[in-house]
Amino acid sequence: MQNNKKIFKKTGNDVIKMYDVIILGGGPAGYSAAIYAVRYNLKSVVIAKEPGGVMNDASMVENYPGFWGITGFDLMNKIKEHVEHLGGEIKSETITSVSRKKDVFVVKTDKSKYDGRSIIISVGAKRRKLNVKGENEFEKRGVSYCYTCDGAFYKGKNMIVAGGGDSSAQAVILLNKFNNKIIWMYRSKLRAEPRYVEQISEMKNVEVMKGEIQEIIGDSKVRKVVLKNGNKLDADGIFVEIGSEPDLSLFRDFNLETEEGYIKVDRNMRTNVKGIYAAGDITNSVFRQAVVAASGGSIAAHSCYKDLFT
Repeated sequence: MQNNKKIFKKTGNDVIKMYDVIILGGGPAGYSAAIYAVRYNLKSVVIAKEPGGVMNDASMVENYPGFWGITGFDLMNKIKEHVEHLGGEIKSETITSVSRKKDVFVVKTDKSKYDGRSIIISVGAKRRKLNVKGENEFEKRGVSYCYTCDGAFYKGKNMIVAGGGDSSAQAVILLNKFNNKIIWMYRSKLRAEPRYVEQISEMKNVEVMKGEIQEIIGDSKVRKVVLKNGNKLDADGIFVEIGSEPDLSLFRDFNLETEEGYIKVDRNMRTNVKGIYAAGDITNSVFRQAVVAASGGSIAAHSCYKDLFT
């Protein structure tokens, strides 16, 4: 392996560390990239507002190799410990801008500034909203996007879980421990794993319903929802689990090629811009799972090493 010397540059009286790669995001893709970056002797740093990312919210992960049942928070902590054990650098900071000056990428955060020869974008995706009347008004007053965070506050209440995928199914399974009545509402069809659907079908307090919320109404908190067919349902709370979408606002100036709103990468996790790689849920992956994100992160770090030193 080629020896990777630390590179520094001077700006006035300051000496600024130059990284080989700056990894943006601390989820499975970012941490995996960091593990491989360290092993390739790349000078690297992971920057993430919330190390662990949205995986921290997963109540139980049963499909990550080596773990037949572990919370998302514990899984991400174990991977984080792996990074730190190898000597990887992790910063819990909010990224405010990403730019490039000549051949140097400049990442600014709420606390510092980082210069790098390349970047790996692995910031994941943000949660989708229903975009209906009353949703923003009642956020944190009955409308939630984190069932693991807020589920325990709704013991014995009437709840609606909106969404038909795996995350909505996981929400129903967790909330079943707290609530007297749950409506699992899907818009077109159930896309959750058959194992989840079978488990939920055996829950006596869960009703599976096809429908679409048009409006959320209440006073100081959520009281009812109005469906598109005009029916009204009592509800003390609504958990919105309808997937996620990428936020590319930090990278707008790079003219990254996209596919259906996601960063387009080749099989080596390279984007159309030299020095920029991407991995995880922000890419045009055909299967958005933690294990897929982790593999993408490792490939991105490998490609970065090859492009810089081979």
